[in-house]
Amino acid sequence: MIRHKIRPSNGAFRAAQVILLIFLCVLTIAASQQPAVDKVETLIKKLQSKHPGARADAVAELSKIKDARVLPSLIGALKDADSYVRGQTAAALGDIGDKRAVQPLITVLKDDDYMYVRQESAKALGKIKDGSAVDPLINALNDETTDVREEAAKALLGIGAPAKEKLDRALKQEDLRVVADAYYFFISVGEPSSEATLIRALHKYGSKKMATDFIDCGNMQLKEAGQRWAQSHGYKNGQPAGPMDGPKWKRLGS
Repeated sequence: MIRHKIRPSNGAFRAAQVILLIFLCVLTIAASQQPAVDKVETLIKKLQSKHPGARADAVAELSKIKDARVLPSLIGALKDADSYVRGQTAAALGDIGDKRAVQPLITVLKDDDYMYVRQESAKALGKIKDGSAVDPLINALNDETTDVREEAAKALLGIGAPAKEKLDRALKQEDLRVVADAYYFFISVGEPSSEATLIRALHKYGSKKMATDFIDCGNMQLKEAGQRWAQSHGYKNGQPAGPMDGPKWKRLGS
């Protein structure tokens, strides 16, 4: 008896190839996704590490991952026992830009004992640009530290119109306490005819930093007022010592 070998047709062979290719693709996709899932879970667990450095590293890595579990984990990390981790977490939430982080960041800005954490929270709120942060940021203009006050003013600049409307009201009403606290904002905006009120705020609530920023802001009226304030407070040549790194007049419009 002669036996004939049955060979698959070209169509059947091609169909088998397609099925095999699809199977391999599914395996590849599953393999590529599984490490990402594991990585998120691993990093979330790392937030519970006993070592602050490890927790800070986890925050930095999580901020780069788009996953629904990341935001709640980072918001929880705002309560970390270590101030550096809390500050890094605030910065990460600002970079992510999700408005669900606004209220937790406002709480940190108001209540945290550490300047660095409040500073990073103000900066983050400026990046997220949510109008509900305007009042808390205006309150932060009274913070005990210069760095937090300046970051709050910068954040208000970042939020824009809602902040400007409220601060312009304080300027028109000549609320000199608010104007003095928000001078960084007003110089940066460069509102026409605001110089007189700013100068009155300097005379009543001025500081070395405020006078230095007036001198270096690029507005002649404010420069002269800053020099007069410095001379009256015993600074030689009408120039307080300090870095010239403050706001510039009409910086936003330039």
